[in-house]
Amino acid sequence: MTTIRLQQNKPEVVDYFNTLIKDFETKNPDIRVVQDFNGGNWVPGLIRDNPADVVTNAYSVTTADFAHKGIFADLSDLPAAALADPKALELINSFGRYNDSELSALPFSLAAAGVIYNIELFAKYNVDVPTTWSSFLAACQTFQDAGLTPIYGTFKDSWTLGQPYGYVSGGNVDLADFFSRMPLTAQDLKNNPEVSFSRDFKTATENFLTVLGFMQKDAGGRSYTDGNAAFAKGSAAMYMQGPWALSELTTINAGLKLGTFALPMSEDPGETQAQVTLDMTFSITRSSPRIEAAKRFVNYLMDPAVVTAYNDKFSAFSPLKGAAETANPQVAGLQPLISAGKYYLNMTNYFPPAITLNNYFQTLALNRNADAFLTTLDDAWHRVAARNA
Repeated sequence: MTTIRLQQNKPEVVDYFNTLIKDFETKNPDIRVVQDFNGGNWVPGLIRDNPADVVTNAYSVTTADFAHKGIFADLSDLPAAALADPKALELINSFGRYNDSELSALPFSLAAAGVIYNIELFAKYNVDVPTTWSSFLAACQTFQDAGLTPIYGTFKDSWTLGQPYGYVSGGNVDLADFFSRMPLTAQDLKNNPEVSFSRDFKTATENFLTVLGFMQKDAGGRSYTDGNAAFAKGSAAMYMQGPWALSELTTINAGLKLGTFALPMSEDPGETQAQVTLDMTFSITRSSPRIEAAKRFVNYLMDPAVVTAYNDKFSAFSPLKGAAETANPQVAGLQPLISAGKYYLNMTNYFPPAITLNNYFQTLALNRNADAFLTTLDDAWHRVAARNA
């Protein structure tokens, strides 16, 4: 009997993964899987040379840093790798690849986010789902003229501002390309000093301030919990939150009819893309002495039936080629974009933890000084890069 350890840090899926583990063990009686759902155990395990065999993370610059150091095994030869949507693999690889060739993670779940809207309020005011930036602004104006808050804002919880800023930046900037050119070390600063937020994100930041202008006057004092309660009761037509908010909204108001659309940032509907987070990816620790058992477990998890069932359960999307469309009508508006590979990774995933991005968003929301915000981002990024050899 071989025992492997799965490290994952999403408490809401512990029971679900216990069920998957039980099914896997039934089909693979020679392997036992232990689930460790304390994400804080990962780094200490590495230090003690006893890391988990299989690791699941939301893929971001933090996860990529482990990949750059060669912590994770190359998974490109796994059958599951051939099933993955090339666009999802492109986003993983956009952070850089170990030895410029290895695949350090396989995508299991795409959490796609957009503008959540109240279907009944859109119908009441004869507003169509916007497909262009101008039609979005017109929709906001219609609701505002009718005395209804177009978009409910919750600046008090600074992290919530990452959603609207993510939408406008992803619609204006090729984020994967931009961050691939941003300096990561002191030498990069000397070699490539012209890449900057001040230059590339000016339009996005101005659009962000336009969006904030359609939020209620007391948004600065409202929290995420306040926003859920108010939006569920019909206090606004739109809400810029991810799929995690949907179950909370319908718990408050079971009769609430919701949809989601990707925020259009141009006058060409064909240019609209959805924002995603690589919410769950699987990696295998290179140093594991049980790597073959770990690969069998990851291949099981990446089976299309397993991937589809998980993502249906948690209002997300399968990142596999030819995946079935979502059965959840609340996020179905994003499906055509996901199926077409027209999506980008939330910009917040590219920022190192040392940069207090959410605080900067909050300051921008309160003082509306775009130039100061962009200069602050450049300065903060350069300080972090300068510390890296």
